[in-house]
Amino acid sequence: MQNRSLIDVLGEELARNDLQLPVYPGIAARVQALAASGTATADQFERLLSHDPAIASQVLRAANSAFYAGLSSVATIQAAVMRLGLDQLVTLAVAVSQKTQFVAHDQQVQRLMTQLWQHSVAVAFGSRWLAERSGYRAQAGECFMAGLFHDIGKLLILKVLDDLRRRGDWTGELPASLVQELLTSLHAEQGARLIQQWNLSPLYADVARTHDSPAPDEANPVHLIVRLVNNACTKLGINLYQQEGIVLAASSEAAALGLKEVLLAELEILLEDGVQTLAA
Repeated sequence: MQNRSLIDVLGEELARNDLQLPVYPGIAARVQALAASGTATADQFERLLSHDPAIASQVLRAANSAFYAGLSSVATIQAAVMRLGLDQLVTLAVAVSQKTQFVAHDQQVQRLMTQLWQHSVAVAFGSRWLAERSGYRAQAGECFMAGLFHDIGKLLILKVLDDLRRRGDWTGELPASLVQELLTSLHAEQGARLIQQWNLSPLYADVARTHDSPAPDEANPVHLIVRLVNNACTKLGINLYQQEGIVLAASSEAAALGLKEVLLAELEILLEDGVQTLAA
């Protein structure tokens, strides 16, 4: 198989009808279903999360992070709900449950997955923060989820690549430039495919498919916010690569959202100082 290019081998794997796609975390689905009932209480969320102590502890840790911290620490899920609200608790629980997906056998692939996880979390929390401060509070939850899943196609590709390495079907080198080319060229459609497989909102699939397209959808603030925060992370190096020359205030996304330069500077500070601690 080494006589063929990696992109050919990877493409065939992704096209297989029996390809085992990553499964959406069960705890995340149950949390979202409880929230969608419209009658959920803090006590019900605490009972649900008590079935997964690892997730519950990570939710509490995040609630006590610099990003959310109040004057005193919270020790229970109910106290976290009082601090964050049910909506924020749901998105937080989904995020920490998603972290279990970012695990690989191959060390090089694992390093990329760790970077990808940090980027995904930064875009998610940064998008929610920006939505709440730019007149789109009603879309803040959607911005969070769309940000969390915008690069999920890269996770799928890395998982397939890790499986190829584990099985010995690709033992050659993995030059960083080649891996970056593969992720960039394949991740959009693969991400939309995985989100559809998980039966999540079509909005998240659309953002995954189009967030790197040349022209943004200026009619949809969720698209604009995720694109802008994604670019901010890339500028700061909170991504698989860095592009320092990005000027957020001059972007079409910032113009369409009517964002001032001072708010964008605050966003960069948040991403550098606050959000990354949540990815630990």
